[in-house]
Amino acid sequence: MKYLKFIVILMGLLIFFGTAGVIYIIYDRVFSKQTLVFPEKKVLNELKITENSEIVNANISDDKLILIIKLNEEYQIIVYDLKNGKQLYFFETK
Repeated sequence: MKYLKFIVILMGLLIFFGTAGVIYIIYDRVFSKQTLVFPEKKVLNELKITENSEIVNANISDDKLILIIKLNEEYQIIVYDLKNGKQLYFFETK
């Protein structure tokens, strides 16, 4: 019986601290002072994408934009930094 009481108290504490942790994380994210800085539209238009190309996949990871582009059965991968507006890497497969 005393083990059951111990388990019930332990589960109650886990529920309490788990809920408090989730509330703290949500509160911190909602009222965060972090601001997102995006480059000017002029800089974004300078990406090396031709008119006939097809964007297969686009991902944003941290402050990087990762584009996978298909053009005439060839793929290009472009890694673009969103903070300073510069292209970091350019990979081409044939």
